[in-house]
Amino acid sequence: MDYLTVSNSGLSRYREFQVTTRYRLGGHELNASFVRSEASGDLNDLNQFFGNTPQPIIRANERSRLSFDVPNRVLLWGQFEVPFGITLSPVFDWHTGFPYSVVNEELEFVGPRNNAGRFPAFSSFDLQVTKAISLHVRNKSWKARVGLRVFNLFNHYNPRDVQNNLGSARFGTFLNSVDRLFRGKLVLEF
Repeated sequence: MDYLTVSNSGLSRYREFQVTTRYRLGGHELNASFVRSEASGDLNDLNQFFGNTPQPIIRANERSRLSFDVPNRVLLWGQFEVPFGITLSPVFDWHTGFPYSVVNEELEFVGPRNNAGRFPAFSSFDLQVTKAISLHVRNKSWKARVGLRVFNLFNHYNPRDVQNNLGSARFGTFLNSVDRLFRGKLVLEF
């Protein structure tokens, strides 16, 4: 007879080194950040087994890189005031790809978990453009900003999934990138 037991003895560790700088000139601001990090821990956590999965596959626990381990990350962001009450807010995000595991036809891990490789490096340039306006409602004037946000402006391919089953003809193929997204923005200022 086999028993499945649950304990609270799991461990995880996250370490990082971060360097951040800011440069201001008039109404403009530019920030830059570099992070070198490591995330490791037990790979079986409660959320894998007691969520929306009706019959989870439960494997032996293993300590390795966590699924969100990203050793290197560069982040640049700023805010630039341009004529006509327009504000430009660009963000550039680049980071090492997330680790993944390989499984066989029986969905058993092949080799150590989260050590089979990494997703391609993530790269996204986002931009928000807003304009100051006044809204007049019932003899009251409200200050507001209206604008547009664009995620992944240059439509860089940033896959979220990988075909990690050795038995698949598409093994090693990265899939499911988020395309360029547009969002409207309205901010009321009090």
